[in-house]
Formats: sequence, structure tokens, C-alpha cells
Amino acid sequence: MIERTIAPEGLPRPTGEAGQVLLDAIWSLFTERLVWPVFDDIDRALYGQGWEWESAVQQLCPALLRGLDPNVLHTPQPDQQLSLTVAGAANCTGAGPILAAFLVMVRKAALIERTWRPPNPGEMPQLTNKDLGAAPGDSHPNAVRSIFAVMRLAVQEPCFQGGGSNPDRLEAARLYFNRDIRPFAAVTNLQQYWWVRTQALGTERTEADLRPFSKREPEVMLQPPLFAEPAPAAGSPEPMSVTCNLHPLIAEVAEERYNRGAYNDAVRSAFQAVEHRVDTLVGHSSAVGDRLMGIAFNTKPGPPMLTVTRSTGGSLESEQTGMQFLFKGAMGALRNPRSHGPDEKDDRDEAEEMLIFASFLMRRLDIEDDKRKAAGPTS
Repeated sequence: MIERTIAPEGLPRPTGEAGQVLLDAIWSLFTERLVWPVFDDIDRALYGQGWEWESAVQQLCPALLRGLDPNVLHTPQPDQQLSLTVAGAANCTGAGPILAAFLVMVRKAALIERTWRPPNPGEMPQLTNKDLGAAPGDSHPNAVRSIFAVMRLAVQEPCFQGGGSNPDRLEAARLYFNRDIRPFAAVTNLQQYWWVRTQALGTERTEADLRPFSKREPEVMLQPPLFAEPAPAAGSPEPMSVTCNLHPLIAEVAEERYNRGAYNDAVRSAFQAVEHRVDTLVGHSSAVGDRLMGIAFNTKPGPPMLTVTRSTGGSLESEQTGMQFLFKGAMGALRNPRSHGPDEKDDRDEAEEMLIFASFLMRRLDIEDDKRKAAGPTS
């Protein structure tokens, strides 16, 4: 008989069986694939067990499940990625070893931060699988796989500042952190971790995260605002509205930060994720930032190390050069000021535009990744 896992006292729990089944479905696919599943997979898994998404999700809250707007009036997009918080995982069967390793990881990161001496000015402390042993209690022969799963769970927790991960390069996963890790230095169990996490997020954010997902009808404005914008003139075009599904690797590191208003952190994490993926694809160069991009996309004297172009005719050389400048500019103008400069506030609208740009760069890197996968393993 499988014993149902219940989160320790003090951590949020689903309010019904359907919510529990939803958490278990996400955790099961995550541990199988090492990638957080998308809505389409979870919706089908629930339906196969006789449950409906609409009723199951309303038994959960943002403190358990990431990837959704608190207002679940509309069904998510099929490719919308869903992930769990540490509390969400704590309610799932078989998550004990991963959560034990997570706590070890948090304490190890706090220890590293205390004595961190950056190899490059302003570089954030980071944690890699080399800093960790096998996950406590994990008998799986591939300890690197277990550590990678822990890092995927940890990357969106507020004690960390993002990271990079690729299922094809398990050994290259890493987490970034800063002085915000310090309050977590002495946590030894999940109750302690969650209490410190609550203090770090603040009362307003914590209370919002504990409100169940629900269907909220749009608010009706009974009277116009005091300074309402004038209505567009007859015949004038409607204002343009753009909706963008961010690349999963960008959403993974930026979503939680963006949702709590940490726009600067969200943008920084997004471009650090781009940088890490480029570094992984070129084989872990010692260069960073725009210098790394110059090495990866340089077209002279030969073809670039990474190919992210779509042109095939006379515009190919122009696009190759342009993409090199886009990647270099992203590091110099967007990543570096947020990694090395003062912690300035980013405007929400501009942060959205920068995240879309980071998503575009990440999708261009998919071109190189797909090409390598089609070519098969190299000897």
C-alpha cells in the first residue's frame, strides 16, 4: 500500500483529493523527465484518473503550484509549464529524498556565500553539482540526476536568484544566489525553511499566495476614472495588444520574481540563463558576458561556433553578424548593469519587453540545440 504524503505542519496543503492528485501528477512527470510538465500533459493525466482540471486546481493555491494566474477563469495554454514549490513537493509521495537534498543545498549555498570571492568583479555566487555529494537518502546510482532534479525545484525558490539547467547536460546545472541566502543558513527541516521563506516574502505576498486559485469574473468599473484617457477618434485603429508565451527556460527563472514585483531580478535572471546556455553549448568557456558572445557567434575567420540564423540566401552573413551583436548587446546593456551595478528598479512594462527579448534569444539557441540533436551523438 502507498502511504499518502502529507506536508509537515505549517506548510500549505491541498484542500481536497482532486488537488492532491494534481500535485502528484506534476511531481510524477517531473521526476520522470527532469522537466516540469505542461498543462496539456497534466490535464490529460487528470482526465485519465477521472478528475477535471477546473475542480482540482481550485483546491490548490500559488504557495503550492506555480505557473498560473490566481484567477483561473480561463483554461491555460496547452504548452503552459506547471511547477511546484517546495511546499507543493512536500505533499507528494516519494519527494522526501529530494527535499532533504534541497535543505542540504540551501545550507551549502549559505556557506559558500559567506566566503565568496568572485573570479570576475560583481559575479554572483553560484552552486554547481561539484559542490554537492549524492542526495541524502537517494539510492539511485546516478547521483548527478538527483542533484539536477533538486536544482530544478530550487531555482524558483526565493532563497535563490535563478540558475541554468539543461537535461542534456545534467552535470552543468547551477544555481545563483546573493546575500538573501543568509537567513536560510541554519534551516534543518521544512518547517524552519518555510517560516524563513515567509519572513523573506513578507506578509502581503504570503497571504496572497495562500488564497486558493479561483474563477474571478472581471471587475466592472461603475464610473470612469478621474483622469480617463480620451476615447479614440472615430475610424482610428484599436491599440495594439501583444500576448507572448515566454520560452520555458526564461519563464522558469523569471516568472516567480516578476510575479512578486522583483523586475530587476527577473530580467537579470533571464539574461543569465541565456548566458549559461551559450556557455554550455560552446563547451564551458572561461569567458563571460559579451566576450563569451563574441567567441560563440564570431563569423571570422570561419563559421560561428553556434548557428542561430534562419536565412539561407544572400542575407545569411548579415543575419549572422546581426545576431552576434544582439547577443553581445544583451549582455552589455541588459545583463551587466543588473549583475554588477546598483540594484535599480526596473519599470514593469520595460521589464516585460526585456523578458520577451531574452525569450527570443533563447528560442534562437533552440536552433543550434535542435541541429545537434538531429546530428546525433558525436564520438
